[in-house]
Amino acid sequence: MTLPDDRPLRLLFAIQEGGGNGAAYSSLHLAIGLARRGVHVRFVCRAGSEVEALARDGGLETHPFEFRKCRRENAAALAALMARHPVDLASSQSSKDRNALTWLALTRRLQVPYTVTRRQMPHSSPIDVWLTGRLAARTIAVSRGVADALIRRGAPREKVVVIPNGLITARVDRPVDPAEVRGWRERIGWTPDRPTLGIVSRPKDQHVVMEALRRVRTPVRLVMAGIPADHHLNQLAASVPEPHAVVAFPFDTNIRPLYELLDWVLLPSRMEGLSQALLEAMALGKPVIASNAAGNPDLVRHHENGLLVPPLDRSAWAAAIETAATDQTLGPRLGEAARRTAREEFALDRTVERTLACYREVVGERPQD
Repeated sequence: MTLPDDRPLRLLFAIQEGGGNGAAYSSLHLAIGLARRGVHVRFVCRAGSEVEALARDGGLETHPFEFRKCRRENAAALAALMARHPVDLASSQSSKDRNALTWLALTRRLQVPYTVTRRQMPHSSPIDVWLTGRLAARTIAVSRGVADALIRRGAPREKVVVIPNGLITARVDRPVDPAEVRGWRERIGWTPDRPTLGIVSRPKDQHVVMEALRRVRTPVRLVMAGIPADHHLNQLAASVPEPHAVVAFPFDTNIRPLYELLDWVLLPSRMEGLSQALLEAMALGKPVIASNAAGNPDLVRHHENGLLVPPLDRSAWAAAIETAATDQTLGPRLGEAARRTAREEFALDRTVERTLACYREVVGERPQD
């Protein structure tokens, strides 16, 4: 059933993430971009979260939602919301909303088609991937790595479409106050006598980098942003021997000024769908070193716009860090290529347009009632 010509697509856009990670910001700005293209977005998000506040500031029709552990409770609440606020299509961006919509579809209580977006490498069981893949109209994967993993777990290939995350330029292009940079300089103990490497990520494989530093001869400063105060990575950071300096701190919403002090940005992770943090670093012209896994190869081309390293190979990580610390021409060359890649190939407008085309195709394929 196609839409009437006189009204826009009505979209339920649901995400359980409250903020503090790239998936939340990617979803939020995608929803804002869709709304600016005329889609009537009903944005369902965690009540009282950072994402809720940002959605309101972005002009979205926001529906605060209490995501519970039980999928049946979430499904019933979403069904009630859609009964009060009808939509033409439901779009899931994270696990609890995906499970709820799948339950509604399985029990024949979902009156509209739905899509699921997978922003991380899948950890769901093969039966869950198989079931959701068949009930959902489309599964949107943010990278080829995510798409291939979903297909291996049973998602029907013909329903899987790859639409990468888009660069959120507002997060990287805002003016940076020199006082903020000075504050970060003091916080990380920055000095000009050694290269500064940064990992802006929740705990993943940071331990591999710290263990690799024991094999790096050139002194470096490693800054890890996003490590909770009680996490064991803090103890490992304190044990890294001289001549290196390692500092770790919890997630900070005002992370942008830190990039002014970073010579290289690292991402030792095997689970990224398509990393917003890596994309933002590249957009700022920062040379990057990333694990050759998951969605990272969709962004990074080895020795063209960054370096790719076998994920858990400490010797390879040590060699890459040594090269980064000593090759004075490599960083600027890779950084400029990274900037072009992020801004030209991963523009948010392209993500919005491709997503909207997918949604319109799904609604247009609905059978006549």
